[in-house]
Parts: sequence; structure tokens; C-alpha cells
Amino acid sequence: MILTVVIGNTNTEFGWFNRRRLARSVRVRTGSLRSAGMPKPGHVVGVAVASVVPEATQAVRVRLHAAGLEPLVVGPRTRTGLKYRYRRGDLGADRVCVAVGARRRFPDQDLIVFDFGTAITVNVILREGIFAGGAILPGVQMSLNALADSTAGLPRLLPGRTGSPIQHGTRAAMQAGVAELFAGGIDRIIDEVERGTGRSHRIVATGGGTRTARRYVKRIGTWLPRLASEGLAEVFYFNTPASAGAGSRARSRAGNPGT
Repeated sequence: MILTVVIGNTNTEFGWFNRRRLARSVRVRTGSLRSAGMPKPGHVVGVAVASVVPEATQAVRVRLHAAGLEPLVVGPRTRTGLKYRYRRGDLGADRVCVAVGARRRFPDQDLIVFDFGTAITVNVILREGIFAGGAILPGVQMSLNALADSTAGLPRLLPGRTGSPIQHGTRAAMQAGVAELFAGGIDRIIDEVERGTGRSHRIVATGGGTRTARRYVKRIGTWLPRLASEGLAEVFYFNTPASAGAGSRARSRAGNPGT
């Protein structure tokens, strides 16, 4: 059994894998990791961490060290089996793991993977095993928060269900406007990626915001909310000798340059 820890801006996902099968998962607020928010690792032979929040990474490492575990922390030089048309130093560890997880699930397909988190990332993976690039845009809740934070008269809201952009009250109008912008933007991104690559892609969604995204987006056919954890497990096994996967604890490593 190994433990994966995917640290996002809002939530952190802990996953316990028996080889490549997810046996259990726990989600906690990232802000709680420096207190008592981290679950106990339990009896595991290795740990992998992918994080976009450096302060939280350090808090997790301290807790793991106290349990006698040294994690593999995904960084720009960690080997993944993919090739990149993107500056690795700029590429978040969560996006790396999402790409690896998608590639493992659909090894012979061209993919566009939308990771719906606090922000939304667009990740294009070609069937040749190439991370071809992507885009970053604000999430639905972030967009609603920005309206409230940047104006004097607009309220703070949660995403809502709206069937038309013609609304008759401020709250519904905000929800409808963001929903339509969001849905139309996703469609436009898909069209432009496929035009730019000259290929038809499988459209995949992952991340904690998939439930909200389902309300608005019609063209996404595959929903895999824990793809980053699956990819992180794959990165662990790719970088860990067979003996470590079988019984010894993994040590942190940066990996070698290249793939």
C-alpha cells in the first residue's frame, strides 16, 4: 500500500493505493494541514506528494517524517514517462499528475483534460505521450467571488442552476452570467485545441469542481474526479525500484532530467 497526497489551493486529497487500485481516499481543507487536519498515513511502504502550495508541502513533510516516512515530492526534474512542450519549471505538479493519470487511462488517444479546481487548468496530451500545453482560467466560484470582491453592490454567492441568461434579479443574473461564460469558454477551448492540433480529442474532466461543472458543460464525456491521485501513484511507481514498491519505504528524489 502506498499513500498519495495531492495538495491543491483549497483542498488536499489523500489516497491509499494497493498497487494502482485506489482503496481509500480522504479530502481535507488545505488550510488545516498545519494543525490536526492531516489523517494518519497508516501502514504504507511509500508516499508521493504533489503540491501547488509550498507552505502546505512543508507541513505535510514534517508530519510524514514524524511517522518515519520520506516522500517522493514531484518537481520539475521528476521522471514521468511523458515528453513536454511546456516549461517544466512553470508546470504545476498537479497538472503533471493529471496528465500522467490520463495517459495511463487512455494510452492511445489524444486528450483534453480539464481539471476543475479553485482555478481550471486545460491540459492537452497527445497519443504519442506528449504534454502539448494548455491554458489556465478562473473557476466558477473564483469568478463569482471576483464579482463580489471587486464591486460595491454585488453579493457573495455559490454557483446556481440557471437555464437562461435572461434573468430578473441580481443574484440569478450573476449566476447565469458566470455559468454561460464558463460553458461557452469550455466549448471555445475545445474547438480551438482541435483546430490547432488537427485532431479529435477525448474530453476528460477531473478535480474537486467536477460536480459544479456537470451543471453547465455538455461536451465532456469522461468524468474522473481523482485523476491526479491516480497519476501521482503512477509517478511513484515509475520512480521507485520494484523492491521499494514491494516492501521498503521510498526516499525523496528529484528524478533525472528529461522524461
